[in-house]
Amino acid sequence: MLRAFPEPVIGRERQQSHSELQIASVLLVDLRAVEQRTRVLLSLIRLSFQGGGTEEQHIIIVNSGLIDEMKSESRSAEGQMDSSSSSSSSCCKRKAVDSVISECPEKRERREIHSKDVCDLIKYITLRRTHNVKKPSWFGASVERVSRVNMMIVDGLAQNHFYRYFSHFRHLTNKYSTRWTLEPCFSEALISELLNTAVMFHPVIKRYGTSNGGLSKYLLTELEMFKQKYPMKGGLGCEGFVCTQSDGSVTDSSPLFGLDCEMCLTRAGLEVTRVALVDASGCCVLDELIKPTNPIIDYCTRFSGITRELLDPVSCRLSDVQSKLLQLLPRDSVLVGHSLDGDLRALHMIHPHVIDTSLLYRQHFGCRFKLKRLAEVILKREIQSEVRTGHDPCEDALAALHLAQYFIRKGPKEVVEDHLEDLWDVDVPEEDGPDLHCSPLSFGHALNRSGQSAVLLDSSVEMNSFLSNQQCRKHQCSSDREVVCVFRRVVQSYTLSVLQFSSFRNALKHTAAIGPHLQQVCGRLEQMCVLFVGPLPSDATETLVHRLLKRCGPLRTIRLLHYTHGVHAEVVFEHLEGAHLALEHLNGHQINDCIIKVRRPVHELCLDLDERLSERQSDPLNAQVVYVSNLSSKPHRQEDQLQTFRQFGPIQHVSSAASYAGKRSRHAFIKFERAESAQAAVDAGLQKGSRKLSVCHALTPPHMTSWTHACSVTTETGPDAAEQGEECDEQLLKKLDARVGKVFRALEENCLSIVILPGHRTSDSDDHPGLCFIHIK
Repeated sequence: MLRAFPEPVIGRERQQSHSELQIASVLLVDLRAVEQRTRVLLSLIRLSFQGGGTEEQHIIIVNSGLIDEMKSESRSAEGQMDSSSSSSSSCCKRKAVDSVISECPEKRERREIHSKDVCDLIKYITLRRTHNVKKPSWFGASVERVSRVNMMIVDGLAQNHFYRYFSHFRHLTNKYSTRWTLEPCFSEALISELLNTAVMFHPVIKRYGTSNGGLSKYLLTELEMFKQKYPMKGGLGCEGFVCTQSDGSVTDSSPLFGLDCEMCLTRAGLEVTRVALVDASGCCVLDELIKPTNPIIDYCTRFSGITRELLDPVSCRLSDVQSKLLQLLPRDSVLVGHSLDGDLRALHMIHPHVIDTSLLYRQHFGCRFKLKRLAEVILKREIQSEVRTGHDPCEDALAALHLAQYFIRKGPKEVVEDHLEDLWDVDVPEEDGPDLHCSPLSFGHALNRSGQSAVLLDSSVEMNSFLSNQQCRKHQCSSDREVVCVFRRVVQSYTLSVLQFSSFRNALKHTAAIGPHLQQVCGRLEQMCVLFVGPLPSDATETLVHRLLKRCGPLRTIRLLHYTHGVHAEVVFEHLEGAHLALEHLNGHQINDCIIKVRRPVHELCLDLDERLSERQSDPLNAQVVYVSNLSSKPHRQEDQLQTFRQFGPIQHVSSAASYAGKRSRHAFIKFERAESAQAAVDAGLQKGSRKLSVCHALTPPHMTSWTHACSVTTETGPDAAEQGEECDEQLLKKLDARVGKVFRALEENCLSIVILPGHRTSDSDDHPGLCFIHIK
């Protein structure tokens, strides 16, 4: 506690001053502590960047300690302030209990989900009765009566397509009760994540892919050898090591040799006492005992099988074995072993072409299988028997060689699929067993073992190499129409059905690039938020325009136009509602003898704006939601203004922008429990004191934070080719919506139906989000 404050006066004023000084002191100390820790944080970040590594890794390392400590100290200081000022601040809490706006952060609807969220929901519904799977917190509807799940993926479509061609999606609009913005994803990745992540994202597949290859595909790279601390030329601790005569010309027909060594402990550390080399046919071409140069402390007989009696008559030294190995190994030879780095270091030898079976059959997080386990599962062979004392290096070298040959012959995909359960232990817990945690690695097997089945109907060919017949039935269709026809025949046979419609994406590939096409769609949507305001006074500024229009809603951009007869402004609102209210209430407004007009852009892109706005007003998601603008930015006044809306009926929640610098946003979305309450609020024409509140039906769906996209607004007309593309789009979209409707009608009662528009992800971060529709039939 600081002591720089004067001694407070006596009596009641003394107590009040003392309380205020405590608050001020805590504030000052806390601010100084935060400032000091911020300086330390920035210094550590600079030092981290100098030390290498990624920016994300360093920030996580620094934040995990300092920021958490700063937060805890800040909470502690706030607790001290709250306890010392509770008696004097009770008058400020008179509306905290029934405040409308204070309920926003807790009851605000989640607006965006990820593909993993969708997969978690499907896993919960299908496995909830047989496994301890947690229900996703973002999905609030009851699913107790749900018995089947159907997911349709309309490939190539994004959220912008749905709202640009809203009238064409009659079935999606009317049959599905909820929508969520979906983070853009690839449809193939979504299907694989749900049905077969165990294959697509298995560490073996991530390293080697799904296609087969020769032995050269499975050689350790130079970087991998460095990370695994293999002896390398010029490497640390490799001084005096002997290099083999390899010339680097390794092919798929190069000879394989299995190598294994046994060690004992000497005064200098581990030294080799026996070495074995096996050729590709399985013949042992070298099996030598080696007498270490340093005195032996422990023969490690339990593992090596070496005893004093075996080594006493031996005269062979390490240099002799090195010479024999150099003679036996061809220039293009490939050494195979299990954790071969230790063997080569013990031999003091360097060989650049290596297949390490401990890394070939890899696990998550760098874990490795023991050679005994691999031989037992893959080769059905028992090695390193406990009946026999010690390991046989010839047996171990042969097992490693056969494991590598098996992997090369089968290929990574078949190896993983055949041994997913018995080797990688991707197993299903018992009914009362541990929590499954919705593990994507075990979902397909859990579904199968619980007596359920899954089917994938796809008109795309990309998924064939990723899905296992053990986890779902696949049916390759030639068209979207065939997908629907096959589904209607087998709908009753499967618990989970996944349908992928690819016609729209295929059409885009043949007509235009996806990126420019989506930019055009976004441009047409954003024109709904553009207004031209004027004429304005000759000395008008952006500040004047902002002050005039901010009462209608938040603005994205303001651009003054001086080349017209009189100054005009092009304004882009964040929300459709802001542009709608400005057009409705500000037309004819007078500023310094200038009667302004508020108009929409006049060109072919905007000819159907009125119809599209009418479509937005008929969106069932917005039936209970109103948009309110011209609210006070002062919190207590805004709460009073929002309280007035309770007269129209119960309110579910209020969504508004976050407070900044003690001020709140001047607009809010209010969701009533009934649509009649929303209509009454729009018709009322509310005025609180001298401030008139502007109210209209919500046009922006609740899952969108803003109607506009990151790309710039353009008012230029597109070429004829783009117009023809638009017509083609409309025909395709109507057909796709009709197929969604046919599938929905074929579903039985108590089926959860999910429709995914995956969105589009680009390399330049100009992503276009997708959309997820969910309804329980």
